[in-house]
Amino acid sequence: MKPIATKRFYFTFNERLYWSESFQSLNKSAINLMMCMYAELRWSGKGKKRTFTNNGDISFTEVEFKKNKLGASGTYLNARNQLIRVGFIELTYRGGMARGDMNKYKLLWVDGVMHNEMRWKEYPNKNWEHHIPKVKNFAVGRETRFKKKNNTLVNKTLNGTNPPDGLDPYLLSPLNN
Repeated sequence: MKPIATKRFYFTFNERLYWSESFQSLNKSAINLMMCMYAELRWSGKGKKRTFTNNGDISFTEVEFKKNKLGASGTYLNARNQLIRVGFIELTYRGGMARGDMNKYKLLWVDGVMHNEMRWKEYPNKNWEHHIPKVKNFAVGRETRFKKKNNTLVNKTLNGTNPPDGLDPYLLSPLNN
């Protein structure tokens, strides 16, 4: 993995993009993630004939975000969710099923994206909160949580007026009067 600071890219902000309510609502970490995803784009051609070849297959993971010292996992998730909510990126593939299987995104604000796909232009009136991926049926630890039968406070510790089931250390070695 190449550090993001060594990846070379050039981007000029369009005034409509920069002054849009969707861009102005982003925090710094979301803008950083947006630029990191832009740095992952590959293109062919020169000048006006330049076309992006991997838009829709862009992946920039939490691990890369943390290794580039841009923030923690929660910062990455909040930034990604904010970019999806305002319409700058779209999740095209949901990864995480095996090692190396990662989410893939499409940037909706670069050249070559159809005007009717640019969600960020509709942001104040419409948001894409329902497109943010959520974990369903999180099965880790489901069998071991919230069990009443393994409660240690009943028999093994002094809880209020209930003495513990076991030997009282005072009876074993009484203090001298």
